[in-house]
Amino acid sequence: MNRNDDDEINSIAHSEGWLTPPATVTRITLRPWQQAVFWGLRVYIVIMLLIMGYGFAHVAGG
Repeated sequence: MNRNDDDEINSIAHSEGWLTPPATVTRITLRPWQQAVFWGLRVYIVIMLLIMGYGFAHVAGG
């Protein structure tokens, strides 16, 4: 790479907006039904892990 390539890369970066800082990301407050859905997913995952653990334990045990 030479100096011309660096200038070209900088030009492309400026024209594409790659050098501007990203937008800030903030936390939002979930609605009650959204919180219920996420808690339901957590409970579902825990139940599935317990079922899979039980299955693996009994298959491995013979």
